[in-house]
Amino acid sequence: MMNKFAARTAIASAVIAPAMVLAAGTATAVPTLGVGAGASGEVTVTVPAGENWTCFGFDSGFKLESGAFAPGVGRLSGFAKDSTVTVFCFGGTPPFFFTGSVKVT
Repeated sequence: MMNKFAARTAIASAVIAPAMVLAAGTATAVPTLGVGAGASGEVTVTVPAGENWTCFGFDSGFKLESGAFAPGVGRLSGFAKDSTVTVFCFGGTPPFFFTGSVKVT
C-alpha cells in the first residue's frame, strides 16, 4: 500500500508534468518567490506588471494555501516554521505555469 506522501506526489506529478511540457520554451515574465519579512511561515509572490497568477503552496506537512494575485506582492501564509514550501502558479499568458520552492522562517 502506498503511503500518503507517495500517493500525493504521484497525483501532483500526473497533473503538473503535462503543464510543464506545454509551457516549455515560452518563458515571459513569471512570479518570483520570497520569504515574508517579519512574518513566520509566509511566502511572498511578486507578480510582474500586466500579469495575473493563481498560486497554490504547500509545505512538507501538506498544509495548503492558495491565492489569486494581481501585479505586485501577494502573500501565502500559515505554513510551518522552518519548512520548505513548494508553490505552483497558473497564469493566463505564456508560460501559463510556474513552480518554485522557498524555505520559510
